[in-house]
Amino acid sequence: MTDADAILRGEAAGLGFEVVGVTDVARLDGAEAPFRAWLAAGRHGDMDYLADRAERALAPDALLPGALSVVTVAVEHATVAPPHVPDGRSGRVARYAWGLDYHVVVGARLEALAARLEARLGRGVHARALVDGAPLLERAVAVRAGLGFVGKNTLVIRPGRGSWALLGELLVDVPLAPTGPGPGGTCGACVRCLDACPTAAFDAAFVLDARRCISYLTIEHRGAIPVELRPRLGPWVFGCDVCQEVCPFNRASRPAPWPELRPEAGVGPALDLVATLALDTDEAFRARFRGTPLLRPKRRGLLRNAAVVARNVGAAAAVPALDDRVRFDPEPLVRAHALWALAGLDEAVARRAADWALAVDPDDGVRAEADHVLAAR
Repeated sequence: MTDADAILRGEAAGLGFEVVGVTDVARLDGAEAPFRAWLAAGRHGDMDYLADRAERALAPDALLPGALSVVTVAVEHATVAPPHVPDGRSGRVARYAWGLDYHVVVGARLEALAARLEARLGRGVHARALVDGAPLLERAVAVRAGLGFVGKNTLVIRPGRGSWALLGELLVDVPLAPTGPGPGGTCGACVRCLDACPTAAFDAAFVLDARRCISYLTIEHRGAIPVELRPRLGPWVFGCDVCQEVCPFNRASRPAPWPELRPEAGVGPALDLVATLALDTDEAFRARFRGTPLLRPKRRGLLRNAAVVARNVGAAAAVPALDDRVRFDPEPLVRAHALWALAGLDEAVARRAADWALAVDPDDGVRAEADHVLAAR
């Protein structure tokens, strides 16, 4: 181990990084074939940036000219909370999003790590911190650095610790000793994650079709949620944990070691659907969710999700807010999904709202939803 390696380890530990790996910046050739096949099949959905930057995703050195090493970290997030109890009013939030926005939290500490490395080495360090901020195949990087193996649910699993972790990378122009690949691991014959997926999003082991993944549909997808998939979202208003909840490697639940990622720092595990649907302006939305990952789908996306989940969980208390959204919301996406939700919660209110929409709403999508409501019996 060189002085640089020892400095990296010490400073990373001082910043709270308990799991740290290092690999070189060589092209990720082993990941290319499955990645390109995944793209060719359209399984990336609306995430066109992945296809547009496919070559960069395979080449860590393209993300920072002159880089010599990739430091990759796994940061555990909160998994300890009271069991979800259906209350006919709340939607579920994926565990990684219970606290503050991990992009900011992990990114800030990675940047601090670069600054400390520079100070200790006594020279300028060219560095770039990445936390889902560039099209890098970070799971392939993590595996090559020895952090774990990719499970059938396509997530990095660390034997003895599971998959409840956030990944981040720091590219540096410092030669560091690689730490992997490690001994690896396997899911064996287990297919619990594949069988449990509410939307059947796995085409096969290790092959996820994002277009049917609840996490993708509620966060990255910008359009209407396919009607046939809406009921399958169940209570998930932001993200989904099902494939991890059933994983045997995730038997142990632990609190997040970083306070910023604990439930009390952010929205926690449940979201009040009535209050969310009452957020009638972007300003109100940003004020409510400032500093959390729930800003990602924007107001129109989160209220779209909340409308779907309101119907799924039987949130009768949300009917007035949904009616308001149909009539007054500036976003057609929200108006259409609110109509769909009303149809499953209060037929009389839904039909009145649909009549109103057909008379005055200029959006074809909203009008089509209104037609469906009125045609249903």
